[in-house]
Amino acid sequence: MNPGPKKAYAELITGSVLFGLMGVFVFYLQDIPTGPLIFYKQLFGVIALFLFMMITGKLSRIIPRKKKRFLLLLGIINTTTLFTYLVCIRYTSFSVAILMLYTAPMYVTLLSPLILKESIRRNGIIALVLSIIGLLFIVDINNIAAGQMIGSWYLIGVAAGILSGFSFGSSIVVVRYVKDEYTGMTLIFWYTLIGVILLLPFAGGVPVRAFADNLSMLVLFGVVNTTMAALLFINGISQIEAQKGSILALIEPVSGIFFDYTILQTPLMANTIIGCIFILLGAYIAITEKSPRIFGKYFRVQV
Repeated sequence: MNPGPKKAYAELITGSVLFGLMGVFVFYLQDIPTGPLIFYKQLFGVIALFLFMMITGKLSRIIPRKKKRFLLLLGIINTTTLFTYLVCIRYTSFSVAILMLYTAPMYVTLLSPLILKESIRRNGIIALVLSIIGLLFIVDINNIAAGQMIGSWYLIGVAAGILSGFSFGSSIVVVRYVKDEYTGMTLIFWYTLIGVILLLPFAGGVPVRAFADNLSMLVLFGVVNTTMAALLFINGISQIEAQKGSILALIEPVSGIFFDYTILQTPLMANTIIGCIFILLGAYIAITEKSPRIFGKYFRVQV
């Protein structure tokens, strides 16, 4: 493996780990409603990115060139993903939301051969199956089904979750499609700015006192989760096959569980540990050139 892919894998994994901090930020920002929370996260993120580009003399990179309409599309998709993901958390549970969001690799596997002309490889199928098994261990579907009363709000939450998974997967495919025209920094600037514009109606939806008390945390949320994490994530995923990238992104829920346990003192269950092992094994297989022998026996033909 040459240094290029190694660097891309490292960037994508690091970005996914930083994205895993979202649960911690949301926990400490409970006084901020969902709409304003997303708006200020995006606003402070795009401001931080603009200042960084201005200081480093890279402002010229944000000038749109070809495929301009895909910048708008990416902004709409990214905002949709954020909004539907948080709506799913609010009306169902964090476990259901994670499961729905990370159905993204399935959509990528279906879309990438059609749009990006990427072949579906044996390693990708094995890694996808292992990762989905890991997610099922983490969210414990039986407990969710037994503990939830099916109602209109719950069904709205599930619908939002399904949409979040599809939109997340679609964003990965779009990033790969425009990677030759725009840098990761340019993509992040425009899709975040478009998100801020779309979310403007939510700007005033938070009490002044709550905003003032949480200002520093909101700024940190924007800088870390919108700018730093997104830069690493987009730079990495734009250089990796969409199918591999979507599977590696599953490291985000694993890191989220780690941060929940270490920072928020959330109890860690045995099934959660098993699920994380499956996901990490899937991520490892996704970036290796050969399948482990135990799987090669059953998956001999490249799809």
